[in-house]
Amino acid sequence: MGELFPSDIDYLVFTVDRKRYGIPYLNVVSIVDMPSNQTVIPSSPHEMRGVVCFRDESLSVIDLRLCFGATSRGQETEELISNMALRKQDHINWLGNLKKSVFNHEPITVQTNPHKCAFGMWYDNFQSDNANLKAYMARFDKPHQQIHHLAVDAERLIKSGQEEAAKQLIQSAEQDVLQKLLSLFEGIEHVVRAYLLEYIVIVQIEGQQFGLSVDDINVFSRLESIQHPLPSSMGGDSSVQNLVQGIGRYKNDVEDRMDDVLLLDVSRIVNQCDIAA
Repeated sequence: MGELFPSDIDYLVFTVDRKRYGIPYLNVVSIVDMPSNQTVIPSSPHEMRGVVCFRDESLSVIDLRLCFGATSRGQETEELISNMALRKQDHINWLGNLKKSVFNHEPITVQTNPHKCAFGMWYDNFQSDNANLKAYMARFDKPHQQIHHLAVDAERLIKSGQEEAAKQLIQSAEQDVLQKLLSLFEGIEHVVRAYLLEYIVIVQIEGQQFGLSVDDINVFSRLESIQHPLPSSMGGDSSVQNLVQGIGRYKNDVEDRMDDVLLLDVSRIVNQCDIAA
């Protein structure tokens, strides 16, 4: 049996749940887009995504996110879309409550800090490796801050005796900044479905082919260094530790830096997911 992670070959580096993993290119047969439908096999292992057709053959697909105890990409996508629909309604309600307070001469009690509403707290912690999604989410910052600052401006106008100006401010915001913010919320579903894609890495070991679902393909690269077995100091989830048997470093030419990559033992994936069954 040959060396598990040879130093003189290229490795396929891909992303799963914002972490980079790699496998020797010798195990890689092909890379294809995830089809919209997979045939689910009853009583199959939890990590088994289903079966897809590849070169006129049925191919089992393993969801690496589930292998690592993470949320599947599909569930993550639906939760994000659902969450953004709720946050959109929050801001419709927020401006409605502000308008009610101003027009009914009631104390203004809406949240004025854009970092403390439900969306703001989520937004401040949002992370994604997808450049298109990150760029789209960055567009929320200005209108979201403007919306919350309306309450501060309205209260200032009321305290200075300019109640009509405060009312006009709210009415103007309904047609301007609120619509900009709502438009961004409404566009989330399209952006997420267009850019949060999945790929299948078709691998082969000991004559057996199967697919691994991954979030993104990074690079085919020779590794600058490889540590195998893993250093004993490396902790982490046991499900990850079982599959990750080495760590390497490669040159990330896009960002001009050296990145770590966790090296997967493909044979262990076969055993853990009981693919032959």
